Amino acid sequence: MTRQTWAIASVALLASSQLFAADTVTRKSDGKKLSGVISAVSKDEVTVKKAVGEPDKIAANDIQGVEWDSGGAELRLAYTDEAGGRYETAITRYTKAKEAAKNPSEFLKAELEYALARSAAKQAISEGDMTKLTKSGQVLQTVQKSSPDHFRYYDSMNVLGQVQLAAGDFAAARTSYEVVGKAPWNDYKMLSKISLGKILVAENKLDEAAKEFEAAAAAATNSPSDQARKYEAMLAGARALVTQSKFEESLKILEVVTDKGPADESALQAEAYVLMGNALQALGRMKEASLAYLHVDILFSKEASLHAEALYNLTKTWKQVQLPDRSAEAEQKLVQTYPNSSWRKKLTK
Repeated sequence: MTRQTWAIASVALLASSQLFAADTVTRKSDGKKLSGVISAVSKDEVTVKKAVGEPDKIAANDIQGVEWDSGGAELRLAYTDEAGGRYETAITRYTKAKEAAKNPSEFLKAELEYALARSAAKQAISEGDMTKLTKSGQVLQTVQKSSPDHFRYYDSMNVLGQVQLAAGDFAAARTSYEVVGKAPWNDYKMLSKISLGKILVAENKLDEAAKEFEAAAAAATNSPSDQARKYEAMLAGARALVTQSKFEESLKILEVVTDKGPADESALQAEAYVLMGNALQALGRMKEASLAYLHVDILFSKEASLHAEALYNLTKTWKQVQLPDRSAEAEQKLVQTYPNSSWRKKLTK
């Protein structure tokens, strides 16, 4: 190869690299990062076109995260803020990313709309604000109608169901969760059963709810995603037992979830420790309850709603074990970190 030919080939290779090393999708199942250009998107999968070789196709339920080349730093920070429960900051950053994006693809435009709607919905749920719940549900539905064939669609239906359940609209929540059950993956079908069971708990149909949770757990394969759902079903069953004041029975299940359940599923673990604290508190075992809530404060504080609930309960249980300074510390953290939380509002009641 002549020097001139080599130079031309080098420039072509560099241009090709710059063209294709654009977007990166991280796969949940193995943590692998797949880089290229997101060339196609549907409800079920994302296609990443590489510089060389066949495109990678990643199932929507196997997407851990996406880095968009044209999304900019604000978008990357927004994802982090949302994951950390800092929804107001996330909304601000997503808005800035939307305004700053230069020639965004239709896929990225839809991603930003979904992210904004999702963060607003999560904020509404964490605050328990009925007005925000209603508005955020409407915004989610608008985005779903405008971009129905997007890889965020089924996840957004799950969030919509959570909003509707929090607002007490059980019929609408049931419809949303039934759509989740139509996803082509077993873990989402399990999620649908678990969520429908939660509606039955809210309707005080506890025996029917237990059957849904048991059916969901029984449907689990050995895949990591299914196993995570199995423990989620067990957790939902434990919550139903707490509702029935069957605290000792619930604790047996919660101990399995915290011990055997996936340690990296922070939402699962945080809810399990909060429920454990609630059951122990009801049994008058305040020191143990405090330690359960403390797990959430120390290890799973990014789960905003559950962290706020744990802090609220710590203000009570620390007092019960004669540690008023720690109670005051938990109260201060709750007020400063979650000023609009429904748990913060309970302090004045």
